[in-house]
This record gives sequence, structure tokens and C-alpha cells, in this order.
Amino acid sequence: MKWSNGLGSRARKAWLILIKGEEVFAFDGQSLPNSVAVLGTEYTKNGKWSETTYSLALFPGVRAIPGRDGWETGTFAEGLASATDKPTQTWADVGEALGVSVPAAMRWLKEWRPRAAEKLDEVEARLAALDEAAEAANAATTVDVTVSFGAPTRRQQEEGFWTMPKFISGYDGGSIELIDPTGGWTVGNVRIVGAIGTVLSATASSGYRGGYVSVVVRLAT
Repeated sequence: MKWSNGLGSRARKAWLILIKGEEVFAFDGQSLPNSVAVLGTEYTKNGKWSETTYSLALFPGVRAIPGRDGWETGTFAEGLASATDKPTQTWADVGEALGVSVPAAMRWLKEWRPRAAEKLDEVEARLAALDEAAEAANAATTVDVTVSFGAPTRRQQEEGFWTMPKFISGYDGGSIELIDPTGGWTVGNVRIVGAIGTVLSATASSGYRGGYVSVVVRLAT
């Protein structure tokens, strides 16, 4: 293959990324054992726009990604996105674009382009902060409540204890009830009335006069 290190418009730097398995490296103009051989060079003198065109031979198993820093931002991540037609906004994206694991991508980029790596770290930090905020908000707006009942008296049984709605403690007007009175207290046969929430689980245990049932619901506060 041939590759030129000449600047692009807006003085964008050219680069040639070579990948062998989990090894990633930027071509620096020199042959590398078992990776790339420089067969010849051609230098064009033109001041700032001078360039060297390399004739290269890649060893078996070596992949090449030629490109330039991005047009809009001048960043490596933007240039990699253009070169691979893949997103490069996160470390996971960059690993996918390069075709290597995230740790391999991180090791290489932190050494070759520390500033580019710092920007990706900053993105990861912002995403982590968003996740923490979302978890905190979710925890603050919902609560899990367990409704337990069982061991009815004979009279309660006669009055239909096992099919009657059960009140949710602490939620005025909130209750759970059977969707199908002929069915049992199972997740798919229980609904919440008078409150907003989701039925998480329903378990039954044997015992006196029909045993006991515990239904866990997640309610909006």
C-alpha cells in the first residue's frame, strides 16, 4: 500500500494506524518486525505542505486504518469516525472502531495521543455522573413495599379472605387485588389499585388455614 503523511486542509495531521491482534500502533515512518516493511519513500518539498509518500508492505494479519484528524474539531476521535464510518464518542466506541478491546485501545491512545485519551476519560466521567444521578433520582421517587397476609380466621375465610383486595400500608387508598378471582396470588394475576407502581414478586408459603402470601410492589412516591 501507499500512504502519505502530508497535512490535509486546515493543517489536519495525517496518521496511519496499524493493528495486529490486540496490538495498536501508529506508523512512524520506520519498518517494524513482523508488522510493516517500508519498501520505498518519495519526498515532495513544498514548505508547510511537504510530504513523504511511503510504499509499504503489511505482514499477514496486520490491518491498516489511514486517516486525518477531524475536519470540524481537528480531533483524532472525529478523524477515526470519518475513517471507519463508526461512532467514536466513548472508549467502547473507539475500541469497536479499531477492532480491539477497550483496554488495548486505552493503553495505545493514552501513550500516543494523551489529550485525545483525556477527552474520552472526561466523556466517561460525565456518563458515570449521569448514571449516578439517574439512580439517585429513581431511588428518591420509588419505594418497594411488601404486603403480607395469611392465616385467616374461619370467619374471614367464609367472607372470601383469599380473594379480597389487600390494603398497602402507608398508601391511603392503595391496594392490591386479584385480576382473576379464581386464580392465585401470583405476579401475573395481581394488580395495583389507587397507586402507581409495579408488582415485583408474589410468594406463597404453606401454613395454618391456607398459609401466607407476600407481594412486593414498587410504588411511585
